[in-house]
Amino acid sequence: MNKELWYFLIDGQEDDETGIVGNFYAYGQHLGDALGKAIKASAEYHFNNCNVTEASLLEKFEVIGDYKELVEIADNVFMRPTTFTFSLNDPDKEFIPPVGIVKGVDAGEYEYDLIQENFVAYSKNENGIFEFELVLTKSNLIDTFLKIIDFLQTVDGFWIYIKNFWENKETELWVAKHFTDKKTVIEFLKSHRPDTLENGYIEIVVHSILGKTNLVLGEHKKIQLYTEGESVFNNFIGQIIELGFEQTRDFYNLEFGYQHWHYRPADSLSRSKLREMLTREKFELIHEFAE
Repeated sequence: MNKELWYFLIDGQEDDETGIVGNFYAYGQHLGDALGKAIKASAEYHFNNCNVTEASLLEKFEVIGDYKELVEIADNVFMRPTTFTFSLNDPDKEFIPPVGIVKGVDAGEYEYDLIQENFVAYSKNENGIFEFELVLTKSNLIDTFLKIIDFLQTVDGFWIYIKNFWENKETELWVAKHFTDKKTVIEFLKSHRPDTLENGYIEIVVHSILGKTNLVLGEHKKIQLYTEGESVFNNFIGQIIELGFEQTRDFYNLEFGYQHWHYRPADSLSRSKLREMLTREKFELIHEFAE
């Protein structure tokens, strides 16, 4: 497999009060692989607790402006020598996307600073379904999603979609018919965090018979709820508000209006290895279909 060349805008923590931002370039088998190498190498330059806020796939090294000025800080990892610092207490810090999705460098339809941690709730549509969407930053997404699973009164099903844009293959639906309680679902997700919660190529669905409810963590790393039960919907939103999240009418997320990239972490399973893991865990491949 030929290695890809990626550009990253990475921020980190220089000390307890100071953040640091730098421009990095790395070769890897895929975006997550290149990113993992860049983050590992950045530690030598006082980048700790790193986040990637921007990425771009480059055709070749020579397209980088002033590429001869770059410093090679590890094998196939380069950075610009100039870095920038900022206060970690700055209330106007940019939104940090969850692992699995990142903004591209090209201008989008909307300004990036419009993305905020908040939720939107839609009343019953023509199909009788209430809908909820919540956007969270990298630091809050996973813990919140695992906590929200417990908001469901029952868990009666669990499945995973492997999306078609991962290696340009058909979307696959894998169902764990034996996952019928919250503890089993949560422990599975914790045990396979890089392959599930942090994988930008899959969609996770937790199902409850009550209200025909689906709790979803999609490939764009939004938390979504679909239900026919009005009481289920209202109770769920009440618990979300108790967590401190606010409702909005001006809802923005990376799925719409922004160039973005999906990726999986460097330490996650390939698509074929993920399929093998799901088979070992007694998931059933129910359906393959084009989208």
